[in-house]
Amino acid sequence: MSMITDELYECFKTNLEAVGGSCVRSSKAELGKTVANLFKGIDIADACLVESPLFAEAGVKAAMEAAGIETHTDHIRLHGETDKGGISEAQYGIAELGTLVQVSDNIDARIAAIMPEYYIGVVKGSAIVPEYDEMFFKLAQLPEIPGFMGFITGPSRTADIECVSTIGVHGPLKLTAIVVDDE
Repeated sequence: MSMITDELYECFKTNLEAVGGSCVRSSKAELGKTVANLFKGIDIADACLVESPLFAEAGVKAAMEAAGIETHTDHIRLHGETDKGGISEAQYGIAELGTLVQVSDNIDARIAAIMPEYYIGVVKGSAIVPEYDEMFFKLAQLPEIPGFMGFITGPSRTADIECVSTIGVHGPLKLTAIVVDDE
């Protein structure tokens, strides 16, 4: 597994910020603290967390709870509508677009990404590809295409309503990507 280069990270960050998202970099050891600080920084008191091996190893849930954030890891469908925060791991990222890519059959990951007001998507640095075309090459190499693939580029926005740009109609008002450095 290779680490993300500074150049590739900056490309991902710049392109995500260009569409209204934000991006931070973290080590695995600091991931829980980083997540808790992001949520606390905008007064998020409750959040849905879709557990993953990375989150378990990094102690994300424990760090959130230690920071006083009520953390729901089950019944995401029930809590997703009322919790102000959501966090899940994305399987890939596309640097040229600043896009997180969810590739999973787990409906909770999708709910955590679209229902709360603030979504944090976590992606390993080694899983970020430089270009859109390379992402499709990776997806074509999967042994089986999952039931859901989501491309998340910034907070939800639409101009469907009388051609007026509106944020948050079909998803979160705020999105932050955390790029985790591989060890």
